[in-house]
Amino acid sequence: MAQRKNISEPKQDLRVVRTKEAIRAAFKSLVCELPYEKVTVKAIAERAGINRNTFYLHYETTDDVLREIQGEHSSEYIEKVKNLTYTEDLPELVRSFFEYNEAQDDFFKRVTCDSRFDYIRDGMQKKVSAHTHKQTTNLHDKNVYIQNIVRAYSTVVLTLYRQWVADGRKIPKEEMIEIATVLLENGMNGFRKI
Repeated sequence: MAQRKNISEPKQDLRVVRTKEAIRAAFKSLVCELPYEKVTVKAIAERAGINRNTFYLHYETTDDVLREIQGEHSSEYIEKVKNLTYTEDLPELVRSFFEYNEAQDDFFKRVTCDSRFDYIRDGMQKKVSAHTHKQTTNLHDKNVYIQNIVRAYSTVVLTLYRQWVADGRKIPKEEMIEIATVLLENGMNGFRKI
């Protein structure tokens, strides 16, 4: 028996879906080829085979395309780590972070490692951090300033990942995950024991 569609679900226009996919694909390829400040609406429209007015039907700026893609990555990553906490599951959080980043395309890696994207990536990081913070209930009894410091410290994993990539991934991934975990769990004292 054929499954009936939910009548309350909005029907997506395939032309809109294809157009947005073309815009996003053009945007991603341009970001991988050019400095971000050179990625223009005109260049995206030309690459996508649309006119600029069509771009503006879907996005106001190039940053909006980036925010949309980053938002989807945030949601996907949050789903992956939804039951993990800072204080109890740090090794698994570090592993998940490295494995998630390494599984992504060149566009994602460029946005993650290029400091010119920090202003948008910070929003993604805050969204993920806020979610993980909610899960870490043993921090909730601390004052807000201590909670903020713990959240800030947890973002060090991004700095370690970026340095590893900048160095050409010369340390094997498993070893890098171990080093990052030890540093985050035990600081320099723990690293001396490796």
